[in-house]
Amino acid sequence: MNFLKGVILLQMPFLLLIPLVSAEIQITLPGNNLYNLGDRVLPEISIKEGESHYGFFKVHIFCDNYKLQYYTIPLSVEAGFRAQIVVPELQLTNSMKGKCSLRADYDATDGTRIDSSSSEYFFVEDELNISVSQDLEVKPGESLDIFVEVRKYNNQFLPKGEAAVTFNNNEEKTAIGFGVLKYTLHVDKNIEAGNIPLYISAKDQFGNYADETFAIRVPSIPTRIENLLDSKLLMPNDKGRAKITLYDHTDKVINGSVINAKTLDPEKNIIAEKKVENQAYFEFQLNPSQAPGEYFLLSSFENIKEQSSFTVEAVEKIVMSQENGIVTVKNIGNVQYNDEVTIVAESEDNKYLINKKIKLEPGETIVIDISKEVPQGTYDIILPEEKAEAAEQKTAASNESEAVEEVAENVFQDVPIEDNRNVLKKTADGMSAVTGAVVGAAGYIASRPLLASITLVLIILAVVLHYSWGFIKGKVKGENSGKTDHLFNDFNYKKNEDNKPGN
Repeated sequence: MNFLKGVILLQMPFLLLIPLVSAEIQITLPGNNLYNLGDRVLPEISIKEGESHYGFFKVHIFCDNYKLQYYTIPLSVEAGFRAQIVVPELQLTNSMKGKCSLRADYDATDGTRIDSSSSEYFFVEDELNISVSQDLEVKPGESLDIFVEVRKYNNQFLPKGEAAVTFNNNEEKTAIGFGVLKYTLHVDKNIEAGNIPLYISAKDQFGNYADETFAIRVPSIPTRIENLLDSKLLMPNDKGRAKITLYDHTDKVINGSVINAKTLDPEKNIIAEKKVENQAYFEFQLNPSQAPGEYFLLSSFENIKEQSSFTVEAVEKIVMSQENGIVTVKNIGNVQYNDEVTIVAESEDNKYLINKKIKLEPGETIVIDISKEVPQGTYDIILPEEKAEAAEQKTAASNESEAVEEVAENVFQDVPIEDNRNVLKKTADGMSAVTGAVVGAAGYIASRPLLASITLVLIILAVVLHYSWGFIKGKVKGENSGKTDHLFNDFNYKKNEDNKPGN
């Protein structure tokens, strides 16, 4: 007996479940739970009861702001058998937008509820989705075929509809077929670069709608470069500067571009090169001895190039400095210097003009030793004023507070000149240079003590030669051999009567 009770107790839960399992209404919505207006809902519904019944089977739709019993049919079911209920499609309308569900009721003829069941929630919207997967870039003057996809709320292609495409204030309507529309975009060659909006709207007959704006990228097409030089006339050792600007097809500046700039000498050798941002300055330094001529500034970006020219002027210039009686001359110009300069050496008693022919290549240097030009002594050395290099003047003063007379930069006072060489050595040296070429120039005899001595010797030799010519000629002819009676025939001697003896 106790065993029988135990078996019954074990089976009680299963017995209680029998009506629940055997009596059920199943509602299945095919596909996903996302719908657009105009879509049709076709649920799959079946019923199974534990007992046989006869009544009315009803189907309702419940939405956020809408409800409707849209299907009723008399139905007889046999106990334990599942019956498939064929329910017609329900087309979704604008009033059903939002969250919805279906409910099926099985009522007896007296209105008593036999069974009821509801479906999962589904959503009804009027939204479409417009997308473009390709790169939307077109160059000025070119065309682009754009393929636009239009999908429903459940991501299925919209079977058909119509679209309007607006670009650059021009609207064009086109049809949508199988979820795709094709639009050919024509771009004017003078259109400005940048992102230009492309507006697309799509709709169907049920009121589903979408619009989207896409950016059509129109790139800047480089067309020209401008080289704006601060000056087209430069001197050696100057710093040149040019503003480099790259323009596009509409003559607007292309920001963010990097331009290659370089300067070339007359032989097209690169003397400076640098990459600069658009509208930045390109700076280049010329050498102190930069050769004169026409130079070039070449700027390039991709296949766009611009060449400008500037001129480096010819500069014929030397600078002179003095230290301890040595004058240094340097060509700081960019062409050969070939001219005469005069250095003045002045003492209390004498003034000497030292004229030198200077011939120097650019950058070349020579020295002039004043001791080879003037006698030993103390002199004020005066260089040509326009050629003298600034130098610190050494002047004596009785004390620091004593006022010192201002001395010009080309004047060097109280320079001791010493020269202990013999005459032959001094004559042989004449003028010398460490580098370059120096040629002695004519000066005053008074400023050339050595030259005066040489000149005197030459005069004496000339006189002796003149009076010896007859003797030499006779010796050559063999006449008057050994005789010198007529050596001085052309010398007239007047006898002094006063010197006779006895007078």
